Amino acid sequence: MSDQYTEPELLRPKTRVRESYLFVAPALAVIVAFSIIPIIWVLAVSLERFNPMTATAQWAGLRSYLDVLESPAVWRAVLNTGYFGIFYIPLTLAGSWLLALLLERPVRGRPILQAIFCAPAVMPVVGMALVWRAAYEPMSGSIDRMLYLIGIDHSLSWSGWLGEPYLAMPSIALMCVWRDLGWFSLLFLAALSRAPRDSYDLADLDGAGAWDKFLHIKLPACAGAITLSIILLVINTQNLFQEIFVMSEDGGPANWTLNVPFLVYRRVYTDYDWGHAAALSTVILAMSIIFVLILNRMIKRRLNWT
Repeated sequence: MSDQYTEPELLRPKTRVRESYLFVAPALAVIVAFSIIPIIWVLAVSLERFNPMTATAQWAGLRSYLDVLESPAVWRAVLNTGYFGIFYIPLTLAGSWLLALLLERPVRGRPILQAIFCAPAVMPVVGMALVWRAAYEPMSGSIDRMLYLIGIDHSLSWSGWLGEPYLAMPSIALMCVWRDLGWFSLLFLAALSRAPRDSYDLADLDGAGAWDKFLHIKLPACAGAITLSIILLVINTQNLFQEIFVMSEDGGPANWTLNVPFLVYRRVYTDYDWGHAAALSTVILAMSIIFVLILNRMIKRRLNWT
């Protein structure tokens, strides 16, 4: 009795298309339920004057959008968000890049070092913010104590790192840099590992120095990681809320830590102006999409990455 081999029956193109839809259906259902529908609901609310106390709504048209453009608090929140990004984005990008270059070297215990640097990224945000808030306490905080040990003492009018208007937002940005440094360094490490080793050998034969290798081998290899990192850092800047809520409580001092997400929170839970909050969220979403598209195109042209 001989074994008989039968050719597997190939699926028809239409059958393949139906099965592919079945595979992606769960993911599409999640995206529609938790992204598309909420965005549509926010757009609808932004065109109404919704009163959550009575669950009634009146048509307002584009009035909420005009209020957003004319509100001084909105522009103050936008400036504060940019002020945070000025410190957070460059420091995180440069620090994670340098950390990746250091961890790229064959050092004993490198996996342990990577785990240590990435540990803050998986810590609960509220607990981490409370620890840093305690460290920033005037006089009694660990940072002021260390400064006192090296001979740096503050005056009696010192209100703390989170109490000084110009230092509150950079202090919060420093905590976020410390949290995200290890995570973004992993992106650069993964990109550096994809660089062809033959390129380094050819560069050594040509007598290229460390700077030439960095400029012509490592930097192009990390072009995609740089693009992704900048986009994620911009998104993190615009989504900053828990840190502000825990460390400043009310956007203080004198609204110097009042950013866009915290202003939306105030409009919803303090002012009960859902239409204004929805309009502000819609405007920021549209600006974010436009900014990310422009940024992506600029970086592609600059680094010749396709």
